[in-house]
Amino acid sequence: MQNSAFFNFLSLLVFKHRGKHIAIFIISVIIVWLLSAMMFISASIKSDALLTLDAQPDFVIQKLIGGKSVPINVELVDTFSKMRGVSAVIPRVYGKYFTPDRERYFNIIGVDFFDEQLNQNLKKLFENLEIKKFLKNPNMIIGQGVKAYMSANYYKEYFNFQLPNGETKKISIYDSMSHDTSLISNDIIIVDIELAREILGYDEEHATDIVLNVPNDAERDNVKFKLLSSHFDTKVISKDEIANGYENFFNYKSGIFLLLFIIVFLTFMLILYQRYSMINSSDKKEIAILRSVGWSIKDVLKLKVSETLIVGLFAFVLGVLFAYVYVFLVDAPLLRNIFLGFNNLENSVSFTPIFDFGLIFSLFLFFIVPFVASVLIPVWKIAIIDPNEAMK
Repeated sequence: MQNSAFFNFLSLLVFKHRGKHIAIFIISVIIVWLLSAMMFISASIKSDALLTLDAQPDFVIQKLIGGKSVPINVELVDTFSKMRGVSAVIPRVYGKYFTPDRERYFNIIGVDFFDEQLNQNLKKLFENLEIKKFLKNPNMIIGQGVKAYMSANYYKEYFNFQLPNGETKKISIYDSMSHDTSLISNDIIIVDIELAREILGYDEEHATDIVLNVPNDAERDNVKFKLLSSHFDTKVISKDEIANGYENFFNYKSGIFLLLFIIVFLTFMLILYQRYSMINSSDKKEIAILRSVGWSIKDVLKLKVSETLIVGLFAFVLGVLFAYVYVFLVDAPLLRNIFLGFNNLENSVSFTPIFDFGLIFSLFLFFIVPFVASVLIPVWKIAIIDPNEAMK
């Protein structure tokens, strides 16, 4: 059989059966779009989270009482600094500040702007900040979610914080963080570390936790052992443990979504198989005529598989393109809440475009193989029947 004749007949066949394929095509596009969108969101958030984690300290040290984290004494900074192999020991002050209705909260982060060991991400954020002007009065830098909440509640230039002692503290809005950082900074308020102590109720002798770096990778396990053995009431969290926590969190969310997708996809494949198993008389006659004019079983299967591949391939490409636009250009409304949550401030995050060809190819195989198989088996059953019998 000449290839040109085969492709001409194939194109005519696809056009003739367009009404039969349209419903399957639309459902296929929706399924591929849904799974691709989930993969894009998960990959983008995970990439940004791990990238941010790279700039974080090697160890976080918290004090525990009754299994709960409590303020840690800042005097331990000197103790940890004297340990061999340890560098960049810094106390941190941060915590949640709940709004008056107790339904929303801000993440208050205290920063020592004169600390030379300031986190790399914060250094980039404050490159253009006039520190003296910022510290002259009680000022704060807020995330986009905080800004939207305050604006909705008529706080466009300042916000009144209720301190633990019952007093009110007026803090001016100095600036807001970029939309590009909303994944991390959406509900964050950055203030001077002493102002953070005042808002959260910490005294000068205590901090939320202490962080430190161990430049030599080979010494990290040894340093962690020393920290735990010399301070039994502390919890030492390594950067690797935080990274594993991120991985487990995103894998858990993705796993639930993938499980639901597999159930829906298998149901669709069963419906598709039933649809093609119930081949009507015109389809049988079509196959019988092809067999009568000299087409082999292999040629018939090739034709039907090619017809199915065209439908499946176009559905897959269109579904992936729709998902890419939905996630990276429209910022995945509704679906993003599955990963980001929606019990606090609304997040207007912009996802960083991530396109993993390995994942897309795996998705293609996972979709196209069952798709083609659901058509191949019923067609093969008809093609092996004697043409005269199939014409009856």
